[in-house]
Amino acid sequence: MARILSRSELRQLADSLVLDWSDMASHTKAMLHCTARHYLDGKIPWEMTFEVDRWPDYTAVLWRSNKNDSSAPTFTKNYISLHWTNDGGLKQLLISTSLDWTKPLFIRGFPPKGLSILREHLEKQGVPCPSEHIHPCDIGYYLHKTCPSLESMTTTDNKVTIAPVKPEHSRLVSKSWKFGGTPAADEYLHYLISTFPSACVYDQDGNPLSWILMENNGSQGVGYTLPDHRGKGYYQLASRHLISVCLEKGYLPFLFIEDYNEQSRNVHRKLGYTWKEAGRCAYIALNGFVIGS
Repeated sequence: MARILSRSELRQLADSLVLDWSDMASHTKAMLHCTARHYLDGKIPWEMTFEVDRWPDYTAVLWRSNKNDSSAPTFTKNYISLHWTNDGGLKQLLISTSLDWTKPLFIRGFPPKGLSILREHLEKQGVPCPSEHIHPCDIGYYLHKTCPSLESMTTTDNKVTIAPVKPEHSRLVSKSWKFGGTPAADEYLHYLISTFPSACVYDQDGNPLSWILMENNGSQGVGYTLPDHRGKGYYQLASRHLISVCLEKGYLPFLFIEDYNEQSRNVHRKLGYTWKEAGRCAYIALNGFVIGS
């Protein structure tokens, strides 16, 4: 069986991770590092399970929320993530984990190099994994040690302010999100906004115009600009602010960009993000999983 880590062992694991974007495929390590740190620091207040193929010389890690913990947001209860440095370790962990592969699951940020191993495992479990349930993404990496200067941001209005998103605006954020507009999404986004760095451009009356959040795995997302305020550079202002905050706090900024979203690539390219084939990933829905269900 896979080994479920104690909190002290998890702390050892987190301390062993050295974040470095030099190989351009480190997003699963960053996700693991951020999730483990946030869990140990109490920023993820519900129970989580971290399993490894072996200990202490682990080569694969699977982590997920404890579905039986009623305090866990509905959005997180079927999410799982994996990080591995050895294909043999990944195979062993998939086989030995306590996870029930026949339940609805959502695998986040899965590197395509492991898809053949995952599919082979799922086939043996009798779990279908059709291509239409695999959603490819690019990973944008911010490889610079400083954020873009304010002067490099083009805006048409100097009467705005930039500050964190306020919890009372979580429903507005939810309504604009492609997976939002439900009580489960409202709950999840309120938690993110109340707990992690974010950035919002406000008008002179304090109304939010454009925003971006950070998730508990360290990735940035849920970015949006209200339609009447687009084309003014507000999203770049919000993103610049969040990049700066993340760098100050020791995070390495990264985000996921859907294959179809060329506009997002263009915006983040201007901000200094980059991506390469090695940084591809996929979001995988299994057994009828629906986000927020």
